[in-house]
Amino acid sequence: MVVNGGTHGFGVGMQVLVLVDPGSDPSTGERASGVIVAPGRQRAAAFISVWTEQLTTWIVEFDEPFTPPDGSGPHESAEVRETYLIPAPFAEASESVDA
Repeated sequence: MVVNGGTHGFGVGMQVLVLVDPGSDPSTGERASGVIVAPGRQRAAAFISVWTEQLTTWIVEFDEPFTPPDGSGPHESAEVRETYLIPAPFAEASESVDA
């Protein structure tokens, strides 16, 4: 299962979860966390994307080195199809920060 790109806009600086197995359920499947650091080769001139018919990819820098199921890696970053990305949920602030 892949995520419908029509419901999300992705861009540089966005925290994301990468589906490790694109055939799995996005809510329960294995995921790797990271941040989009650059547009991929398929979208080299864009810094934000809204769904189109074209394949869109992004360079994702992982929070921790990632070893995929094929055994390659560990990788610090990868070019990932947008259909394998899920926006990361916002974290709840556990304590306030004094300014």
